[in-house]
Amino acid sequence: MVVEQPSVLRLDYDPFASAPAAGRMNFSIESRSAERCAMDIALLGPDRLPLDETEVGDTGVRVRFNAGAGDTAMAATATPGIWRIQLDPGKRYRLSLEVVAIRDAVAEAGEHSQTLEMELRDSGAISSSHAGNPVTFKLVSPPRAQMNIAGAAGAFGQGAAVSRVDFGEMTANEARRVFLQVRANTISRLTIDSANRGFLKLENGSPAADSIGYYAILNGIEIDLRQHYDAMFDLPRTLAGSSLPFDLRLGEVGAHVAGTYSDLITIEFSPL
Repeated sequence: MVVEQPSVLRLDYDPFASAPAAGRMNFSIESRSAERCAMDIALLGPDRLPLDETEVGDTGVRVRFNAGAGDTAMAATATPGIWRIQLDPGKRYRLSLEVVAIRDAVAEAGEHSQTLEMELRDSGAISSSHAGNPVTFKLVSPPRAQMNIAGAAGAFGQGAAVSRVDFGEMTANEARRVFLQVRANTISRLTIDSANRGFLKLENGSPAADSIGYYAILNGIEIDLRQHYDAMFDLPRTLAGSSLPFDLRLGEVGAHVAGTYSDLITIEFSPL
């Protein structure tokens, strides 16, 4: 019989992590038989059919359940979702089931729960004479948002991303384009700030030195670089994310002191 109820089977799931997500559930059983015997442990879905893998709600994430390390081996049977164990009389065994993500998707930020059932059966039996034990399976997806600038070095990152992008030589009223590649599992905020409020200033020059005005256009909408830019995005929940064109255009250049003119644009993409 089950003497320690199954703990919650929790999977902390980061859709953008490189390593597969995994979790574990522990429980204990005790043999009340006077002799050594074999028993089956069955994991049942809502339809009361054994399962060893399932898709978690409408998240698109698919997971598989495996026998974990314990006091005795849980051997897989010909029926997925049923494991066989050998028990000595009067002995208690601590066992575990593991869950691992086998198909990734961008699960909506939050907690996704599913109720399963675990039955302890006589070896080879198709049902149990005792009530099963409910198992709560939780996939917990923290709020995540990532950004990469196509045309700059680096992969998707989190938080503030500052990269040096070389636009080459530009003349008056000429534009250059990069793409902000963004992905998230919740509504997210994109902020843009210009250190010089929309001007390229002469490096190592005095505060009153000449400057060159320029403009920014994000996804077809002009941004006022004189002030802080803040926008909300509710992106499709995909691993590929979305690509937002980001254009920088010079104004009239005119005559200026020779030298290098620059500005620092800070772009941050973060979950709400």
